[in-house]
Amino acid sequence: MHWLALVLLLNSWVRTAAPSLQAPGFAEITRPAAGEAVRGIVTLEGTANHPAFDHFDLAFAYDEDPTGTWFPIVDAGGSRVVEGRLAVWDTSGVADGEYTVRLRVWPTEGVPLVTVVRGVRVRNLASIETPTPGPTAQAQPETPAPQVPTPSPTAATPMGSPQAPGGRVQVALLAGAIVGLMALAGVGAYAAARAAAHSGWGSARASRRAERRRRQRIHR
Repeated sequence: MHWLALVLLLNSWVRTAAPSLQAPGFAEITRPAAGEAVRGIVTLEGTANHPAFDHFDLAFAYDEDPTGTWFPIVDAGGSRVVEGRLAVWDTSGVADGEYTVRLRVWPTEGVPLVTVVRGVRVRNLASIETPTPGPTAQAQPETPAPQVPTPSPTAATPMGSPQAPGGRVQVALLAGAIVGLMALAGVGAYAAARAAAHSGWGSARASRRAERRRRQRIHR
């Protein structure tokens, strides 16, 4: 019961200090929101609750009304509402314009807890304005990356190229021919060297024979 005593003390202070009190959680309008556009039948949602709850009322007024004239939506709601439907507001007979909606939750004693939602736009005849989209960024064309040519896997390779089968055969034949020529040149050089060696040896032998015959003639 301590919380009830605190609430009654708060109500007593409100009664002597101020005529009304904003009280989220006890008196709260969640729909429509401030600045929302509505038309036709509108469901008002929120909370109307109090430990010493007696009733609540709903009303609306012109947003810019210095006379403080309120038009009733609900005169005396007899049931508590917690995050639910407070009332149904028929705006079909309301002129287009901007309005303030007020909820008052009355306890059994003291002044009411009050909340208001300003700037509710009734648009039964006029079209509902839509937010103007901001400027959108222009997409800049991308600079194409330099194209590097790549060989096609199916491209034909010239026959003279070493990568082609025929090219490999030609290279092999050419290498074989060079090796054969080198071998023949080696054999020829060897034969010429042997012939020269034999020729020289034969000349020396003939010279010795001639010298020997000359000496024999002298002794005779």
